[in-house]
Amino acid sequence: MQDLKNRIIAGERAAIAKAITIVESSREEDIALSHELISELIRSPGHAIRVGFSGPPGVGKSTFIEAFGSYIVNKDFKLGVLAIDPSSNFTGGSILGDKTRMSEISKNENTFIRSTPSRGSLGGIAVGTREAAIILDAAGYDYIFIETVGVGQSEITAANLVDIFTLIVGPGSGDELQGIKKGITEYADMFIVNKYDGDLTTQASKTASDYKSALSFYSKNSDDIETQVVLVSSIENKGMDIVLDTFDKIVEFNKVNNRFKARRESQLAYWLEEEVRNKILLRLSKEQGIPELIKSEVQSIISGKTGFYSASKNIIDTFLGKK
Repeated sequence: MQDLKNRIIAGERAAIAKAITIVESSREEDIALSHELISELIRSPGHAIRVGFSGPPGVGKSTFIEAFGSYIVNKDFKLGVLAIDPSSNFTGGSILGDKTRMSEISKNENTFIRSTPSRGSLGGIAVGTREAAIILDAAGYDYIFIETVGVGQSEITAANLVDIFTLIVGPGSGDELQGIKKGITEYADMFIVNKYDGDLTTQASKTASDYKSALSFYSKNSDDIETQVVLVSSIENKGMDIVLDTFDKIVEFNKVNNRFKARRESQLAYWLEEEVRNKILLRLSKEQGIPELIKSEVQSIISGKTGFYSASKNIIDTFLGKK
């Protein structure tokens, strides 16, 4: 583990890939090793800015990341990309096409791209995404992009992993603001209207205006930075400088107002709570006698011998050893 840690900190790509494979693994020995590794790496954080990219399918998230990633890599920044692909609920398979769509940027030695199946995980991310971000941060990357599945409201989980949460939308998608609802828009630090080119230029411009107008109805604290709406063209590489400037503005504002650190501390608390909750659920599912008790209580509810909440209390009390 110590050797692997040192190689990661040195920025060795093979070591980074091996470490991410370990944290994604469900093997008991890999889980133990990943816990030890992440506990070490989290003590020596790097300087990476974590950015989440979400949005409806088909708006060009991967195409934009390819174009914008090339832009910042050409400015001598190191970029890590964690792309989450949806998995089939029936077969468990995943196409993992994001890395293919980022073929040009993947050739750059200052870029590390990892495409991972969601495997049914909610929140727009995959098992090990949080740990993979920690690994890339420790390896000295300047930016870590997390491209989520793009499933709407549940993307809020991904928002609790990044310093900047961005929603990418397409021309004529103003009505989608109603579709993704208030929850996710409140988490967004900025909106990117993609495909601002060719015949879609006018429509994209109108969409940006619609979003700016809609966002004005969401109440924010007077000392909050205004949610930005930026027009870009991934094909013509328009607006990339504005996106990077906006990122810098958001990070600088949050650091000056002590919100950057507070946000990360809040996220750490969120993930610690999630870890505890998941461990409890795992133990509950494996605790001797509990699965059988659940089946028994289900039959008691169906037969009318007990109520739903009484049954849940009985299971909890048994699990906690109160009975």
